[in-house]
Amino acid sequence: HLDRFIRTALAAWPSDSDPRSRPTERIREFLSSALPEIAAHGEGFPRLELWNAPDRVGELRLSLRPLPELRETIELRTAGPIELRHPERKGPNMPLLASLNRELGAEAVLTDRTGSVVEGATTSLIWWDRAAARGWIVDGDRRVASVTESLILASAREGGRYEIREARIAAGALPGHEVWAVNALHGIRPVTRLDGTPLAPPDSERLGWFRDALDRTWQPVTG
Repeated sequence: HLDRFIRTALAAWPSDSDPRSRPTERIREFLSSALPEIAAHGEGFPRLELWNAPDRVGELRLSLRPLPELRETIELRTAGPIELRHPERKGPNMPLLASLNRELGAEAVLTDRTGSVVEGATTSLIWWDRAAARGWIVDGDRRVASVTESLILASAREGGRYEIREARIAAGALPGHEVWAVNALHGIRPVTRLDGTPLAPPDSERLGWFRDALDRTWQPVTG
């Protein structure tokens, strides 16, 4: 997450800022001070922020938020193609996507103009063929790079028990699969319904294997 924040913050750094502002150094200094604050705060849902509003250009800020309710499963609803600003960045689209989730009463599934799945509003999607030890993730980089997804892929490669490939799938084809919505807050959540249609229940052995693998990647927050 720290690496992703550094990459994204540097890419989003105001181009008209003072060339002497040394963004890389400023970001690293910010993280050095933020990590002890996160550790001292304890259980929570911290967020690292770069603001580029007219009155807050290049402002780095730590938001210490309470831990929301964690859930084991999730329901999805398709939202169609949504025009996002910098879809590869998490921050610019958070208000829009949060509003969309509230409006739908479920996790929104974003699609491209052909109807192919891109990602969930706050999650990446993995779908499985129940008849084989093979799963798929969305092919393409027009979405946020999911840290949790990358950890799941690494676990699959290292374990040699399951295979995960890149592919494209129409949202309407998801009910034929076991589907996971994954993110750092909730980990892996099996999808129970898509647009009201029940989805295949998870393979408990596979789900347990990957949840255990994710648990082994936890690291303490240190300054």
